[in-house]
Parts: sequence; C-alpha cells; structure tokens
Amino acid sequence: MTLTEIVKKAQNMLIIGHQRPDGDCIGAGLSLARVCAKYGKTCAFVFDSPVPAHFSFMPRFDTLNKGLDGSFDTVVCVDCADHLRTGKYYGYVKNAATSVNIDHHRTNNRFAQVNIVVPDASSTCEVLFDLLAAENELTDEIAYCLFVGLSTDTGHFMHNNTNAKVLYTAAKLAEYSIDVHSIASNIYKNTTVGKTKLIARAIQSMRFFADGKICVISVHLDDLAACDCVLADTEGLIDYGMMIGSVEVAVCLTEQNTPQFKVSYRSKGLDVSAAAAVFGGGGHKLAAGCSVSGKYEDVVRKVVKSITDGMPL
Repeated sequence: MTLTEIVKKAQNMLIIGHQRPDGDCIGAGLSLARVCAKYGKTCAFVFDSPVPAHFSFMPRFDTLNKGLDGSFDTVVCVDCADHLRTGKYYGYVKNAATSVNIDHHRTNNRFAQVNIVVPDASSTCEVLFDLLAAENELTDEIAYCLFVGLSTDTGHFMHNNTNAKVLYTAAKLAEYSIDVHSIASNIYKNTTVGKTKLIARAIQSMRFFADGKICVISVHLDDLAACDCVLADTEGLIDYGMMIGSVEVAVCLTEQNTPQFKVSYRSKGLDVSAAAAVFGGGGHKLAAGCSVSGKYEDVVRKVVKSITDGMPL
C-alpha cells in the first residue's frame, strides 16, 4: 500500500513528530498534513514539546499541536527514531488500526505496523520526497516544507550526509515556486537577542577533554531563564563545538526539569551512536543522542567516558 493509499483509506489521521522537533520533523509532518488536506481528511500534527517559535515562518505553523480531539484510526510518526521519541502520544500509536513509521535513523526500532525507514537518507524529508514524488503528490507548499527539512538535517548542505542524491533532491524541490534564499534566511539569519545571549553562554561553558578532541557544551535551566529562552533554543548550539578544528567530537548537555540531561553528540568521524547506545539512545554514526540521569559532574564524566571507551582518539 502506498502512502497516498494509506491517506485515502484513513478517516482521521494523527501525525506525531518527535520531542523537541527540528526542521526535518516539522517539515515532514506539515508536508504529510498537506497531503491529508488534499484528500479532505481530518488531520492533526502533534509532538510532546512546546512549539518551536523559530519555525514560525513555515506555512500552516499555527496548526501545530492542535486539533487533538476525538480518536484516530491512522497514526503516522515522522522522524521518530524509536517509540520513546513520541512521548505521551505513544498510546495513539499502539491503539491505531493502522500505524506508520517514516524515518531515516539507522537505530530505528521499527515500532509501527508499517515501517518506512531509509537509513541512507539524509533526512525524513528526503524519504518523503521520494515517496510523494513517485506518487505525484508534490505541490509548492509541500516542496517548501520538504526543503526546510532537507536543509536543516544537512546543515544547509554542509554536513557529511550531503551527497549527489541530496543535491538532486534539493534541485528538484527548487523547481517549485519556493524562495530558497528566503528559507535559508529564515532558518539561519533570523535569531533573537535571547538566543544570541544563549549562544554566548554556551561558548563560555565549553570544556575540553582528550587533549582537546572532545568539546562539552553545557546549558543549564538558569541559562535558559536568564536569556528568556526555551529548550528548543538549544538547537544548533553544538555546532559551535564542531567549528573548532582540533575537536573530533562535540557534546551538548542540556539540563531538563528532572535530575537528567539531554545529551547530543556530533562527530567528524567517530561512531557516536555507539556512545549514545551506552545510555539507551541512538541515532546516526556522526550524530546521536540520549538522556543521562545524575548530577552534572557525574554526567560529564560518564558521557566523556562513553566516547573514549573503545573509541581511541
């Protein structure tokens, strides 16, 4: 059954993105929501996190995390590496007559009835492009949303997951009536004063290990409060560690409301998905994440050890 056939068969569809959604997640969900609208299907797109304001430039942004009334016979999860990333909405996945999992993480645990997982794809939006292009479902608005996801998950075509297929996909999307320059400006040149202050604090927090090959950035709750920021504003902070030439692995620790830290890993070559797996997390070889409980210094020690153990630097 094709994705379009699944949409046509659905009576009420729920699209679930992952906690703390990024551009790929939001772009994928909004794209699929437009397909639902085309066929007159009732649809809601939700995720277990506040709506990230820095994506407010995207079409239909005002529909995010709304419309969750009633029951849903069809549930589609986008960009969720495992069922835990759906948060409080996992019950909808378990109870759906039809559940679909569309993703690109190689550690995906295939938690739905239908699993469309393409580990070699740069992003979930690339996966959706292939599906929707083959089914002749692309429109200007869908292309816009897919381009956002393709851009953000490739670091605007600077990450090592940028290949000929990614550039081909970007070129095909750019054939639609989308303003690529405007998209890039909205994503990368539209920050707030608060986020800029948070970036400064993140840079000041940098600690280095393994002869400067590991950079740890820390964001505490009081940092967010002082800068009038939310957890979504930590997106991209890890890139400042990766900019340092001597750094092989960058880590961003973000304090949660419980005695726990969200841990994001980025690497220039080492397989950090193995490090994240130590704590039950996962992701890609060069980009992974997990959560670690404990006091800050203990978490730093354990996270650094997860990188150096079996991963000589």
